Amino acid sequence: MTCPLCGIGILPGKICINCGYDPSRPGVRPASKPAIPEPPRQEAKPDPLASFRDMLPSTEKKGKSKQKDKAPAARTTFSDADDLLQQIDKLGPVTQPAAAPPRATLQQATVPVTTQFAFEGRHIGGYAGLVASTVVVRIGSHDDLLPEGMEMQRLGGGPIGMRLRKAIDLAIADLKTEALERGANAVVGARLEVLPAHGPLAIVTLIGTAVILE
Repeated sequence: MTCPLCGIGILPGKICINCGYDPSRPGVRPASKPAIPEPPRQEAKPDPLASFRDMLPSTEKKGKSKQKDKAPAARTTFSDADDLLQQIDKLGPVTQPAAAPPRATLQQATVPVTTQFAFEGRHIGGYAGLVASTVVVRIGSHDDLLPEGMEMQRLGGGPIGMRLRKAIDLAIADLKTEALERGANAVVGARLEVLPAHGPLAIVTLIGTAVILE
């Protein structure tokens, strides 16, 4: 059966729960629609673990306790760092180990150089070619070389002689390096020339033959 007022199905002889239409009194119109009954509310069940949760510390308390625990640790860390810095200051400067001689210098020490064309007791197994080295040195002014009124001056013991010897040492080192680069291990027939250049300069030239000693 369908309610003639709202169109909702109802049981025969029963009042419409939606609009209140009564089939036994069809001429009577309901003044207002009754409210739809709400389903009964379910009562909240008691939490059996509530008593145990109350006994446990809350999250906020845990966070605060952790922060309190961390604060002293941070202060301890800073104090330890200060003590370490003080101990380092007491030690003084660290002594650096002496630098090892360059590898090129060690190799040059094993290359003999001679003005002769052979080494006594050594056999020349091969020739690596001509090697040469040139160094420019400032020896001083013309007055330093030979002051006015002097016919002769010994330069070996003065500053000019020291500069020349240093230039010759550099030329020999370069000559040995070039011999090593050519695969040789000695230099024979070395010839030294010192030629004046423009102004107070001099050119030191050293020429020889790179050989392979057996």
